[in-house]
Amino acid sequence: LKEITIPSSVTSIGFSFISYCSSLKQITIQSSVTSIEDFSFWNCTSLKQIIIPSSVTSIRQNAFGKCSSLKKITIPSSVNYIGKSAFIQCSSLIQISIPSSVTSINENSFSECSSLKKITIPASVTYIGKSAFFQCSSLTQITIPASVTSINEDSFSGCSSLKQISIPSSVTSIGE
Repeated sequence: LKEITIPSSVTSIGFSFISYCSSLKQITIQSSVTSIEDFSFWNCTSLKQIIIPSSVTSIRQNAFGKCSSLKKITIPSSVNYIGKSAFIQCSSLIQISIPSSVTSINENSFSECSSLKKITIPASVTYIGKSAFFQCSSLTQITIPASVTSINEDSFSGCSSLKQISIPSSVTSIGE
């Protein structure tokens, strides 16, 4: 199976829908889909790019985890929730846009995305979860907005290329 089109009759892509499909290269998601559930595309190692329609409001836990060939993903402004480990170990992911509708970057959301170079956290985010960017070894630049009040433990641990990080005065909690 190399390509799949989710039909317009589908509103939610369910738990572990097509996980471990190592030959899947392309997914077309129709605008009827509102949520991508836990482990939906887990370990689809040949998946290179995905376009998430503006109808999607949530990307759940491990939805795209271990999609090691995924290079770019644009998350539409309709998405207000990105689950923990949603993009964990997407080792080829170079860039990602987080929309201003997202208020928290949950635990391990982008952990071990070793090719990720730059990320801008939108001003809507108040919380950065545990190990959110853990081992993002190519990350050279990150902007933390003044809206962030909490940065959890290991959020930037192992980001060996990160030269500088500015923590705004709005942050009241680090590493808890």
